[in-house]
Amino acid sequence: MSNEGSGVKEIRANRFILEDENGKTRAEISMEKDGPCLHLFGENDKVCLGLTVGKDGPCLMLRDENGSAYLNVLKEGTTLWLSDKNGKSRAGFAVLEEWTGLGLCDENGNKRAGLSVDKDGPDLRLFDKNSRPIWRAP
Repeated sequence: MSNEGSGVKEIRANRFILEDENGKTRAEISMEKDGPCLHLFGENDKVCLGLTVGKDGPCLMLRDENGSAYLNVLKEGTTLWLSDKNGKSRAGFAVLEEWTGLGLCDENGNKRAGLSVDKDGPDLRLFDKNSRPIWRAP
């Protein structure tokens, strides 16, 4: 820690916890195995915002009682995943090196529709309740 001038200029640690007036954890900054991590907690003591930077790239997570969203920036490209209040994936979007795609899932998290574009052109598929292909655009 350096105390040059009028205030503290530098603090070094592996973990910081920010508490409210009741001693409840509201934020945490930590150094994890794969990289730095920031968590902000809601009134329900659950993480409602997470930001991590890992070996595969950064990830932003937003979550409340109605669902969650995960944005990942990877070496291969960018993905966005949306989940419902039960934690089931409902929609995903990816912009990767080889293709771009959109996937839609039902309330059970089963894949029901997919649209993608790659070097060969567009691909549209529909799936049954068990995620088995039932239709593909000609």
